[in-house]
Amino acid sequence: MITGLCNIYINTNSKCSLFKETFPLVYEASDNWLINIRGKFQKEIIDYIKHNFLDCEEKCIFFSSLDEANWSKSTCTMLKQSRYDYVYVFLEDHFLLKPIEHFKNVIKDMMNEGIEYFQYSFFNIGISSLNIEALYPHQSKEFFIFQLEAEKMDFLRRNNRHFYPYALPSISSKNYFNKILKTETKVLLMVPKFIQILMENMFFVYPKNRKFWFYINSFASKLGVRFIIYPPETPFNLEKSLFDCNLDLLPIKVGCLKEELFTNWDDDNKLSNSSLIKRGLYPTKLHAKSYIGSIPPNTIDYILVAGESKDYKYCPDIPRVEELPMKYILVKSGSLVISSLQDSYVLEAGMSMWIHANIAHTFFSKEGCVYFSCIEFKVN
Repeated sequence: MITGLCNIYINTNSKCSLFKETFPLVYEASDNWLINIRGKFQKEIIDYIKHNFLDCEEKCIFFSSLDEANWSKSTCTMLKQSRYDYVYVFLEDHFLLKPIEHFKNVIKDMMNEGIEYFQYSFFNIGISSLNIEALYPHQSKEFFIFQLEAEKMDFLRRNNRHFYPYALPSISSKNYFNKILKTETKVLLMVPKFIQILMENMFFVYPKNRKFWFYINSFASKLGVRFIIYPPETPFNLEKSLFDCNLDLLPIKVGCLKEELFTNWDDDNKLSNSSLIKRGLYPTKLHAKSYIGSIPPNTIDYILVAGESKDYKYCPDIPRVEELPMKYILVKSGSLVISSLQDSYVLEAGMSMWIHANIAHTFFSKEGCVYFSCIEFKVN
Protein backbone atom coordinates (compact mmCIF):
# COMPACT_ATOMS: atom_id res chain seq x y z
CA MET A 1 0.00 0.00 0.00
CA ILE A 2 0.91 3.67 -0.31
CA THR A 3 0.16 6.83 1.63
CA GLY A 4 -2.29 9.16 -0.11
CA LEU A 5 -1.43 12.81 0.49
CA CYS A 6 -4.25 15.31 -0.01
CA ASN A 7 -3.13 18.81 1.00
CA ILE A 8 -5.22 21.04 -1.25
CA TYR A 9 -6.85 24.46 -1.35
CA ILE A 10 -10.47 24.48 -2.51
CA ASN A 11 -12.01 27.91 -2.73
CA THR A 12 -14.29 27.71 -5.80
CA ASN A 13 -17.36 25.74 -6.80
CA SER A 14 -15.52 24.26 -9.78
CA LYS A 15 -12.69 22.88 -7.64
CA CYS A 16 -15.19 21.55 -5.12
CA SER A 17 -17.05 19.74 -7.93
CA LEU A 18 -13.81 18.38 -9.37
CA PHE A 19 -12.81 16.93 -6.00
CA LYS A 20 -16.13 15.10 -5.77
CA GLU A 21 -15.51 13.65 -9.24
CA THR A 22 -11.87 12.64 -8.89
CA PHE A 23 -11.43 11.55 -5.26
CA PRO A 24 -13.84 8.59 -5.51
CA LEU A 25 -11.85 7.30 -8.50
CA VAL A 26 -8.68 6.85 -6.41
CA TYR A 27 -9.92 6.40 -2.84
CA GLU A 28 -9.35 2.63 -2.83
CA ALA A 29 -5.70 3.05 -3.81
CA SER A 30 -4.74 3.79 -0.18
CA ASP A 31 -5.82 2.94 3.36
CA ASN A 32 -3.64 5.73 4.76
CA TRP A 33 -5.07 9.03 3.51
CA LEU A 34 -3.58 12.18 5.03
CA ILE A 35 -6.09 14.94 4.35
CA ASN A 36 -5.74 18.68 4.89
CA ILE A 37 -8.41 20.75 3.13
CA ARG A 38 -7.96 24.52 3.03
CA GLY A 39 -10.24 27.25 1.69
CA LYS A 40 -13.90 28.12 2.17
CA PHE A 41 -15.09 24.66 1.04
CA GLN A 42 -13.15 22.89 3.80
CA LYS A 43 -16.19 21.81 5.81
CA GLU A 44 -18.18 20.76 2.74
CA ILE A 45 -15.37 18.54 1.45
CA ILE A 46 -14.69 16.91 4.81
CA ASP A 47 -18.41 16.28 5.31
CA TYR A 48 -18.55 14.83 1.79
CA ILE A 49 -15.75 12.37 2.56
CA LYS A 50 -17.24 11.32 5.91
CA HIS A 51 -20.73 10.80 4.45
CA ASN A 52 -19.69 8.98 1.28
CA PHE A 53 -16.85 6.71 2.44
CA LEU A 54 -18.07 4.65 5.36
CA ASP A 55 -14.61 3.32 6.24
CA CYS A 56 -12.96 6.76 6.21
CA GLU A 57 -12.43 6.67 9.99
CA GLU A 58 -10.03 3.76 9.49
CA LYS A 59 -8.48 5.02 6.26
CA CYS A 60 -8.36 8.82 6.66
CA ILE A 61 -6.53 11.14 9.03
CA PHE A 62 -7.89 14.69 8.92
CA PHE A 63 -5.66 17.64 9.77
CA SER A 64 -6.47 21.21 10.74
CA SER A 65 -4.66 24.25 12.16
CA LEU A 66 -1.52 23.49 10.18
CA ASP A 67 0.79 26.16 8.76
CA GLU A 68 -1.33 27.47 5.88
CA ALA A 69 1.41 29.88 4.81
CA ASN A 70 3.85 27.09 3.92
CA TRP A 71 2.67 23.99 2.04
CA SER A 72 5.93 22.13 2.63
CA LYS A 73 5.89 22.63 6.40
CA SER A 74 2.29 21.50 6.72
CA THR A 75 3.06 18.47 4.54
CA CYS A 76 6.06 17.54 6.68
CA THR A 77 3.75 17.53 9.70
CA MET A 78 1.24 15.35 7.88
CA LEU A 79 3.87 12.84 6.78
CA LYS A 80 4.61 11.98 10.41
CA GLN A 81 1.36 9.97 10.21
CA SER A 82 2.43 8.13 7.05
CA ARG A 83 2.55 4.35 7.43
CA TYR A 84 4.15 3.47 4.10
CA ASP A 85 7.34 4.03 2.13
CA TYR A 86 5.61 5.52 -0.92
CA VAL A 87 3.60 8.74 -1.25
CA TYR A 88 0.90 9.48 -3.82
CA VAL A 89 0.23 13.23 -4.16
CA PHE A 90 -3.48 13.60 -4.94
CA LEU A 91 -4.46 16.54 -7.17
CA GLU A 92 -8.16 17.21 -7.61
CA ASP A 93 -7.90 18.23 -11.28
CA HIS A 94 -6.36 14.96 -12.55
CA PHE A 95 -8.71 12.14 -13.58
CA LEU A 96 -7.83 8.46 -13.32
CA LEU A 97 -8.53 6.97 -16.76
CA LYS A 98 -8.06 3.31 -15.86
CA PRO A 99 -9.91 1.02 -13.42
CA ILE A 100 -8.70 1.25 -9.82
CA GLU A 101 -7.30 -2.31 -10.02
CA HIS A 102 -5.03 -1.23 -12.86
CA PHE A 103 -3.82 1.70 -10.74
CA LYS A 104 -3.09 -0.68 -7.87
CA ASN A 105 -1.13 -2.96 -10.22
CA VAL A 106 0.95 0.00 -11.38
CA ILE A 107 1.77 0.82 -7.75
CA LYS A 108 2.64 -2.82 -7.03
CA ASP A 109 4.93 -2.92 -10.07
CA MET A 110 6.60 0.29 -8.91
CA MET A 111 7.37 -1.23 -5.52
CA ASN A 112 8.55 -4.55 -6.94
CA GLU A 113 10.98 -2.75 -9.24
CA GLY A 114 12.23 -0.34 -6.58
CA ILE A 115 11.22 2.71 -8.62
CA GLU A 116 11.66 5.86 -6.55
CA TYR A 117 9.65 8.28 -8.67
CA PHE A 118 7.22 8.34 -11.56
CA GLN A 119 4.90 10.97 -12.98
CA TYR A 120 1.37 9.60 -13.15
CA SER A 121 -0.16 12.28 -15.39
CA PHE A 122 0.79 14.37 -18.45
CA PHE A 123 1.59 11.14 -20.26
CA ASN A 124 4.50 11.13 -22.75
CA ILE A 125 5.49 14.71 -21.88
CA GLY A 126 9.19 14.97 -21.07
CA ILE A 127 10.10 11.36 -21.79
CA SER A 128 7.98 9.10 -23.98
CA SER A 129 8.18 5.63 -25.45
CA LEU A 130 9.45 7.29 -28.66
CA ASN A 131 12.58 8.79 -27.10
CA ILE A 132 13.44 6.70 -24.07
CA GLU A 133 15.57 4.13 -25.91
CA ALA A 134 18.67 6.33 -25.74
CA LEU A 135 18.51 6.07 -21.93
CA TYR A 136 18.87 2.27 -22.22
CA PRO A 137 15.99 1.44 -19.89
CA HIS A 138 14.92 -1.97 -18.74
CA GLN A 139 11.26 -2.82 -18.82
CA SER A 140 8.70 -4.13 -16.36
CA LYS A 141 5.06 -4.81 -17.06
CA GLU A 142 4.00 -1.19 -16.56
CA PHE A 143 7.21 0.86 -16.88
CA PHE A 144 10.30 1.78 -18.77
CA ILE A 145 12.87 2.17 -15.99
CA PHE A 146 16.19 4.02 -15.92
CA GLN A 147 18.64 5.34 -13.38
CA LEU A 148 18.74 9.13 -13.30
CA GLU A 149 22.32 10.14 -12.51
CA ALA A 150 24.22 13.41 -12.67
CA GLU A 151 26.07 12.12 -15.75
CA LYS A 152 22.82 11.94 -17.72
CA MET A 153 21.62 15.47 -16.98
CA ASP A 154 23.34 17.17 -19.94
CA PHE A 155 21.95 14.58 -22.34
CA LEU A 156 18.44 15.00 -20.96
CA ARG A 157 18.67 18.81 -21.11
CA ARG A 158 19.42 18.56 -24.81
CA ASN A 159 16.97 15.83 -25.73
CA ASN A 160 14.21 15.74 -23.09
CA ARG A 161 14.16 19.30 -21.79
CA HIS A 162 10.58 19.08 -20.48
CA PHE A 163 11.27 16.11 -18.22
CA TYR A 164 11.02 16.96 -14.50
CA PRO A 165 13.04 14.95 -11.95
CA TYR A 166 10.21 15.92 -9.62
CA ALA A 167 6.71 16.97 -10.65
CA LEU A 168 3.64 17.20 -8.41
CA PRO A 169 1.40 14.64 -10.18
CA SER A 170 3.63 11.81 -9.05
CA ILE A 171 4.17 8.86 -6.77
CA SER A 172 7.56 8.72 -5.12
CA SER A 173 9.40 7.02 -2.32
CA LYS A 174 8.91 8.79 1.00
CA ASN A 175 12.67 9.16 1.26
CA TYR A 176 12.88 11.03 -2.06
CA PHE A 177 9.79 13.11 -1.26
CA ASN A 178 11.26 14.18 2.09
CA LYS A 179 14.45 15.28 0.33
CA ILE A 180 12.36 17.45 -1.98
CA LEU A 181 10.45 18.94 0.96
CA LYS A 182 13.67 19.86 2.76
CA THR A 183 14.56 22.29 -0.05
CA GLU A 184 11.74 24.50 1.25
CA THR A 185 12.88 24.58 4.89
CA LYS A 186 15.00 27.70 4.39
CA VAL A 187 13.78 31.28 4.75
CA LEU A 188 11.66 31.69 1.62
CA LEU A 189 11.71 34.98 -0.29
CA MET A 190 9.02 35.37 -2.93
CA VAL A 191 10.28 37.03 -6.13
CA PRO A 192 7.89 39.94 -6.88
CA LYS A 193 5.63 39.34 -9.84
CA PHE A 194 6.78 42.47 -11.67
CA ILE A 195 10.37 41.18 -11.59
CA GLN A 196 9.26 37.84 -13.06
CA ILE A 197 7.35 39.65 -15.83
CA LEU A 198 10.34 41.93 -16.50
CA MET A 199 12.64 38.92 -16.76
CA GLU A 200 10.30 37.18 -19.18
CA ASN A 201 10.29 40.28 -21.37
CA MET A 202 14.08 40.14 -21.30
CA PHE A 203 13.97 36.59 -22.69
CA PHE A 204 14.29 34.86 -19.29
CA VAL A 205 11.64 32.31 -20.23
CA TYR A 206 11.87 28.57 -19.58
CA PRO A 207 14.46 27.18 -19.12
CA LYS A 208 16.48 30.38 -18.64
CA ASN A 209 14.35 31.46 -15.68
CA ARG A 210 14.95 28.11 -13.97
CA LYS A 211 18.69 28.30 -14.62
CA PHE A 212 18.89 31.86 -13.29
CA TRP A 213 17.16 31.22 -9.98
CA PHE A 214 19.02 27.96 -9.48
CA TYR A 215 22.27 29.86 -9.84
CA ILE A 216 21.12 32.59 -7.43
CA ASN A 217 19.88 30.06 -4.89
CA SER A 218 23.16 28.15 -4.98
CA PHE A 219 24.66 31.19 -3.22
CA ALA A 220 21.58 32.23 -1.21
CA SER A 221 21.31 28.77 0.34
CA LYS A 222 24.59 29.35 2.17
CA LEU A 223 22.79 32.12 4.03
CA GLY A 224 19.78 29.92 4.76
CA VAL A 225 17.67 31.75 2.14
CA ARG A 226 15.84 30.51 -0.94
CA PHE A 227 14.19 32.64 -3.64
CA ILE A 228 10.90 31.21 -4.91
CA ILE A 229 8.69 32.15 -7.86
CA TYR A 230 5.40 30.75 -6.54
CA PRO A 231 3.62 31.59 -3.26
CA PRO A 232 4.90 29.34 -0.42
CA GLU A 233 1.33 28.30 0.47
CA THR A 234 1.25 26.42 -2.85
CA PRO A 235 3.28 23.28 -3.66
CA PHE A 236 4.61 24.44 -7.04
CA ASN A 237 8.07 25.48 -5.83
CA LEU A 238 8.79 21.84 -5.07
CA GLU A 239 8.90 20.89 -8.74
CA LYS A 240 12.39 20.31 -10.10
CA SER A 241 13.18 20.74 -13.76
CA LEU A 242 16.36 19.51 -15.39
CA PHE A 243 17.66 23.06 -15.09
CA ASP A 244 17.16 23.65 -11.36
CA CYS A 245 17.48 20.18 -9.86
CA ASN A 246 20.03 19.89 -7.08
CA LEU A 247 22.37 17.04 -7.96
CA ASP A 248 22.37 16.01 -4.29
CA LEU A 249 18.93 14.49 -5.00
CA LEU A 250 20.48 12.01 -7.44
CA PRO A 251 20.76 9.18 -8.29
CA ILE A 252 17.16 7.96 -8.33
CA LYS A 253 15.43 5.14 -10.15
CA VAL A 254 12.78 6.65 -12.46
CA GLY A 255 9.81 4.92 -14.04
CA CYS A 256 8.06 6.07 -17.23
CA LEU A 257 4.60 4.66 -17.77
CA LYS A 258 3.95 2.53 -20.84
CA GLU A 259 0.24 3.45 -20.86
CA GLU A 260 -1.59 6.62 -19.97
CA LEU A 261 -2.93 6.48 -16.41
CA PHE A 262 -4.25 9.98 -15.52
CA THR A 263 -4.90 13.18 -17.40
CA ASN A 264 -5.63 16.76 -16.38
CA TRP A 265 -9.11 18.09 -17.06
CA ASP A 266 -8.14 21.54 -18.44
CA ASP A 267 -4.35 21.90 -18.71
CA ASP A 268 -2.54 20.96 -21.92
CA ASN A 269 0.84 21.54 -20.29
CA LYS A 270 1.72 23.68 -23.34
CA LEU A 271 2.79 20.68 -25.38
CA SER A 272 -0.19 18.64 -26.57
CA ASN A 273 -3.93 18.26 -26.86
CA SER A 274 -3.92 16.06 -23.78
CA SER A 275 -6.50 17.64 -21.46
CA LEU A 276 -9.93 16.08 -21.09
CA ILE A 277 -11.53 19.28 -22.38
CA LYS A 278 -9.39 19.34 -25.54
CA ARG A 279 -10.19 15.69 -26.19
CA GLY A 280 -13.89 16.36 -25.80
CA LEU A 281 -14.14 13.97 -22.84
CA TYR A 282 -15.17 16.54 -20.23
CA PRO A 283 -17.92 17.12 -19.44
CA THR A 284 -19.63 13.89 -20.44
CA LYS A 285 -22.97 15.44 -21.46
CA LEU A 286 -23.36 17.51 -24.63
CA HIS A 287 -26.36 19.55 -23.45
CA ALA A 288 -25.53 22.38 -21.00
CA LYS A 289 -29.01 22.38 -19.46
CA SER A 290 -28.77 25.26 -17.00
CA TYR A 291 -26.30 27.41 -18.92
CA ILE A 292 -27.19 31.01 -19.89
CA GLY A 293 -24.69 32.87 -22.04
CA SER A 294 -24.29 35.90 -24.29
CA ILE A 295 -25.53 35.79 -27.88
CA PRO A 296 -24.07 38.16 -30.50
CA PRO A 297 -26.54 40.62 -32.07
CA ASN A 298 -25.45 39.94 -35.68
CA THR A 299 -26.84 36.54 -36.50
CA ILE A 300 -25.64 34.19 -39.23
CA ASP A 301 -28.02 31.60 -40.62
CA TYR A 302 -26.95 28.14 -41.79
CA ILE A 303 -28.85 25.78 -44.06
CA LEU A 304 -28.90 22.00 -44.10
CA VAL A 305 -30.59 20.45 -47.12
CA ALA A 306 -32.57 17.22 -46.72
CA GLY A 307 -30.33 14.34 -45.61
CA GLU A 308 -27.27 16.56 -45.06
CA SER A 309 -25.09 16.38 -41.94
CA LYS A 310 -22.14 18.38 -40.59
CA ASP A 311 -19.58 17.46 -37.92
CA TYR A 312 -18.28 19.96 -35.37
CA LYS A 313 -15.90 20.27 -32.46
CA TYR A 314 -14.46 23.53 -31.12
CA CYS A 315 -11.87 24.39 -28.49
CA PRO A 316 -9.64 27.50 -28.30
CA ASP A 317 -5.98 26.95 -29.14
CA ILE A 318 -4.58 27.91 -25.72
CA PRO A 319 -2.57 25.83 -23.21
CA ARG A 320 -5.15 25.95 -20.40
CA VAL A 321 -8.86 26.15 -21.15
CA GLU A 322 -10.22 27.73 -17.98
CA GLU A 323 -13.84 27.95 -19.15
CA LEU A 324 -15.70 25.34 -21.16
CA PRO A 325 -16.34 26.53 -24.74
CA MET A 326 -20.07 26.89 -25.30
CA LYS A 327 -22.22 26.86 -28.43
CA TYR A 328 -25.74 28.21 -28.97
CA ILE A 329 -28.16 26.76 -31.56
CA LEU A 330 -31.53 28.21 -32.59
CA VAL A 331 -33.64 26.41 -35.22
CA LYS A 332 -35.57 28.87 -37.40
CA SER A 333 -37.36 26.40 -39.67
CA GLY A 334 -37.51 22.66 -40.15
CA SER A 335 -36.03 20.31 -37.56
CA LEU A 336 -32.45 19.58 -36.49
CA VAL A 337 -30.96 16.50 -34.84
CA ILE A 338 -27.94 17.27 -32.64
CA SER A 339 -26.01 14.21 -31.52
CA SER A 340 -22.79 13.09 -29.87
CA LEU A 341 -21.57 9.66 -28.77
CA GLN A 342 -23.48 10.09 -25.51
CA ASP A 343 -26.57 12.17 -26.38
CA SER A 344 -29.06 12.99 -29.09
CA TYR A 345 -31.55 15.86 -29.20
CA VAL A 346 -34.17 17.04 -31.70
CA LEU A 347 -34.88 20.76 -32.08
CA GLU A 348 -37.98 21.89 -33.94
CA ALA A 349 -38.57 25.39 -35.34
CA GLY A 350 -38.32 28.01 -32.60
CA MET A 351 -36.39 25.76 -30.19
CA SER A 352 -32.87 26.48 -28.97
CA MET A 353 -30.21 25.03 -26.68
CA TRP A 354 -26.67 25.52 -25.37
CA ILE A 355 -24.16 22.70 -25.80
CA HIS A 356 -20.52 22.09 -24.82
CA ALA A 357 -18.71 22.92 -28.05
CA ASN A 358 -15.61 20.85 -27.22
CA ILE A 359 -17.55 17.58 -27.39
CA ALA A 360 -17.60 16.22 -30.94
CA HIS A 361 -21.13 16.56 -32.29
CA THR A 362 -23.11 16.21 -35.52
CA PHE A 363 -25.93 18.29 -36.99
CA PHE A 364 -28.35 16.34 -39.20
CA SER A 365 -31.62 17.29 -40.87
CA LYS A 366 -33.84 14.68 -42.47
CA GLU A 367 -36.02 17.14 -44.37
CA GLY A 368 -33.87 20.28 -44.30
CA CYS A 369 -33.70 23.20 -41.88
CA VAL A 370 -32.43 26.73 -41.28
CA TYR A 371 -30.64 27.36 -38.02
CA PHE A 372 -28.51 29.93 -36.27
CA SER A 373 -25.37 28.75 -34.46
CA CYS A 374 -22.58 30.60 -32.67
CA ILE A 375 -19.73 30.08 -30.23
CA GLU A 376 -20.37 32.02 -27.04
CA PHE A 377 -19.79 35.74 -27.42
CA LYS A 378 -17.97 37.50 -24.60
CA VAL A 379 -17.36 41.21 -24.18
CA ASN A 380 -13.92 41.87 -22.68
